[in-house]
Amino acid sequence: MRVFYSLGFLIILTGCSKYIQVFETQPAEPSLKLGELYVYETDTLRITYSFWALKGVVSFEVHNKLDKPIYINWKRSAFIENSNKLNYWVDEETISSTYYGGYLYQGPLLRPSGVTLRESSVKTKPERTTFIPPKSNYYRSQFYLMPLENYRLDKNSEVLETTRTGKPKRLTKVYFENFTRQNSPLVFRNFLTFSLSEDFKDEFNIDNEFYLSKTLEMDYRHFKFEYLDESGHRQYLKPFKKPTSFYLYVPWEETVIERLKDPYY
Repeated sequence: MRVFYSLGFLIILTGCSKYIQVFETQPAEPSLKLGELYVYETDTLRITYSFWALKGVVSFEVHNKLDKPIYINWKRSAFIENSNKLNYWVDEETISSTYYGGYLYQGPLLRPSGVTLRESSVKTKPERTTFIPPKSNYYRSQFYLMPLENYRLDKNSEVLETTRTGKPKRLTKVYFENFTRQNSPLVFRNFLTFSLSEDFKDEFNIDNEFYLSKTLEMDYRHFKFEYLDESGHRQYLKPFKKPTSFYLYVPWEETVIERLKDPYY
C-alpha cells in the first residue's frame, strides 16, 4: 500500500478500486418534474418524491393543502414494479427488523430534521388507513427500487472519457446505457387511494409512473471526492447525487471494464 499526501489530506489507495453504478430516472408524465424533484400537485395535496439511496428507495411526502383532513387507504394502494404489485399494507403484526419480500426498506428518507430513528422489538400492526391533518405532512419509505447486489451493464454500452471529479488533470471513463420508456429494464408506479372522508365514499386515486432512463458505471473517486477546506473541515463533491437518481456498489469482477477482457464472460 502506498500513501500520498495531497491538498492537505491523506488518501489511501487500496489494491481494488471501488466502482459505482448510478441510475437516473424519468417520470412518465413530464408535469411531475419540478427542478431536481418529482412533484405531483393538485388543489388538494402535493406529493414529493426522493429516490436517492443505496439500491434506491421510494420515499415520498404527502402534504395536505386543505383546511380539513384527508385519508390514505393503504389496502387499496400499491407499489407496482414492472407490472408486479407489491402491497403497502399486510394484515399481520410485524417487528421493526422484519424483512418483507425482497423490497422492504426500513425507515424514512424524507423526514423533518431532528427526527431520530430507533430500533425496537415491539410488535406492531401497520395502520390500514392514515389520517393526515389539515396543512400537514406525512412521510413514507418502504420499497427498494433495485434490491440487487449489482446490475450488469451491457458490454457494448457506450463510454465517455471525461475529467475526474476533483482532479481536472486526470481522465476517467464512464460507461453508460440510455433507455426509453419502452425498453427500460425498470418501470415503476406509485398507486395511492385517497379520500376526504374516513368511510372512503368519495375516494380518488393518484397513479404516478416513472422509469429507469440511464445507467452509468464509474470509479468511486469520480462519484464522490473528499477534501479538506481552508478551515480544515471535510467537504465532499457529489456531482451525481440528486433525488431523482440512486446508486449501487459494483464488485470489480462485474464491471464492464473487467468483463471486456473475457469475451465469454
